[in-house]
Amino acid sequence: MRILLSLALLLILANCQTTRNPDTTPLKTNTTTSNSRHYPLDMAQSVTNNADLKHALKVGNFKKYDQQTLDLLASDQRQVDIPGKAIIYRFNYQFIINKDERQEVADILDGLKSQPRTPPSRAVFFNKLKTHIVNMTSEEASQIAICVADYTWNDFPSNQKEIYNKMSTGINITSEDNVSLTYRPAANNKIGKITKPVKCIIEAIGLFDEFKTHVKVH
Repeated sequence: MRILLSLALLLILANCQTTRNPDTTPLKTNTTTSNSRHYPLDMAQSVTNNADLKHALKVGNFKKYDQQTLDLLASDQRQVDIPGKAIIYRFNYQFIINKDERQEVADILDGLKSQPRTPPSRAVFFNKLKTHIVNMTSEEASQIAICVADYTWNDFPSNQKEIYNKMSTGINITSEDNVSLTYRPAANNKIGKITKPVKCIIEAIGLFDEFKTHVKVH
């Protein structure tokens, strides 16, 4: 799931629940992540604009990225501690900085804010969150992408980590590597009652303490 939409989904599900005193009782989050998966092949395709390379990844005869993509990943490697993480970083960063993506989340928050069941204090928070999402700085977007890359990398098996390291540094991968990229590892992204992507977003924009007064996180 695209990372900003994961936050919107959590808030939609939480706001649909009823509480005895909605102004003061944190929203419960009952989202399940038991079937959540990472998609290494999709991420690897997403970071390049080269249609031939996207197709090569799809059919399993990919060797290495073009120089333009490698230059981009080399730049992204300055943000992470392991070369292969740059692919995960770039995959998420490009969605986070997308204006249409941000506006889609802003529209969802506007809808939540205007629901009759939403108490005034929570509506104020939704509006503040919307403002932060729409006006997010590149530094905040980068912090989120780094955070997501770190926990995603921990879920990858060792062979996929090795493949991503080769891809990020321009080393040819094998046909066996191509097959290995199709494996979708389980996403261990639950932290308390919320998901790690949501925590990455809220902490980066400095609203986690306020978020905890409206959403039950433990």
